[in-house]
Amino acid sequence: MENDTELIAVYTEDKQLIYSNIENIDNLEIKEILNPEKDIYCLRKLGTQHYMLFSSHWSINNKIIYLVNTYNANSLYEERQRQIKEILFTDVIILIVSTIVISVFSRFLTKPINILNNTSKEIASGQFNKRVYINRNDEIGELARNFNIMAEEIENKIKQLNLQVKQKNDFINGFTHELKTPMTAIVGYSEMLRLKKCDEELSKKALNYIYSESKRLENLSFKLMQLMSLTEEKIELSNIDIEEFMKKIAKKSEIMLTKNKLELKLQKAIIIGDSELLEVVIRNLIENANKAEPKDHKIKIIGEKVNNEKYRIYVIDRGRGIPKEHIERVTEDFYMVDKSRSRSNGGSGIGLALVKKILELHNSELKIKSKVNEGTIIYFELKEVVL
Repeated sequence: MENDTELIAVYTEDKQLIYSNIENIDNLEIKEILNPEKDIYCLRKLGTQHYMLFSSHWSINNKIIYLVNTYNANSLYEERQRQIKEILFTDVIILIVSTIVISVFSRFLTKPINILNNTSKEIASGQFNKRVYINRNDEIGELARNFNIMAEEIENKIKQLNLQVKQKNDFINGFTHELKTPMTAIVGYSEMLRLKKCDEELSKKALNYIYSESKRLENLSFKLMQLMSLTEEKIELSNIDIEEFMKKIAKKSEIMLTKNKLELKLQKAIIIGDSELLEVVIRNLIENANKAEPKDHKIKIIGEKVNNEKYRIYVIDRGRGIPKEHIERVTEDFYMVDKSRSRSNGGSGIGLALVKKILELHNSELKIKSKVNEGTIIYFELKEVVL
């Protein structure tokens, strides 16, 4: 029992110590675990040492003897501490690695969202050509594609708005100039006639200027009213014999064509349209061709059937032509390729704008092909009555 590998204490029934090889046994408070009914074990710390106490009892000659086995548990606590340190170290490593992995993964997940966010800010600041480039097949990729579609639509709408603003400014500027020029002449010559005594020749010249500029204002106001009324006009379509229709227009246009000749080459057909509005279209195109000063002094009007039950009408001249950069804008209100020449010819820049709107009411559009100093071909298509 005195072996160093095991520490033992023996107590009597009344908890009196009989034997012990345990140092400082009183500090272990062994008596508290002595129980005649059951075996008990507990842990005690004495200084830096840890002990595990196991209390058991025997009955000898009707007397109870308590045996307390005591074991040094330091190795267990040292092992526990070692394991705690290893677990803590492992936890720290796992935490660091997890933080890095989560950070990288979160950056991977949020990167496309940040790109979308930054691009939306750039678009909001006015850079409407910005797009996101995210090549993924998940929800983020679908969101990016929809975002680009939205940005494309916004850019197109902004371009349309800018174009409308530009056209509006051109309209206002053109309208101002168109009014200012004849009004200046009218006011100037009328002031001269009112304040001075002029000879007959000068008076006649002044009156001619006043008359011509007044007619120009009248023509301008008439075309403006036509242009404005077409915005909500509901046209009444009817069948039109193209040959008879063109011959009437040609006869009315003879006064306008002083130096040039009108040539008609028409395939027989019945077209559908508003005769009064289409007359405005043809006469404006003839007037423009006449002002282009064709070299051969001819203006050709050609009409032919096309395959899709349409009838195509051409107005052709071999005049000055239209520069390529101006072709897309000649149908804008008050737009003139050569303003000084157009005004000297009595032009106002409204003719082709009016033509364009009338053709839109007929579900048609104006096509223009032109080369400078070679001439211009203008054509459009109308629905044909198939007999």
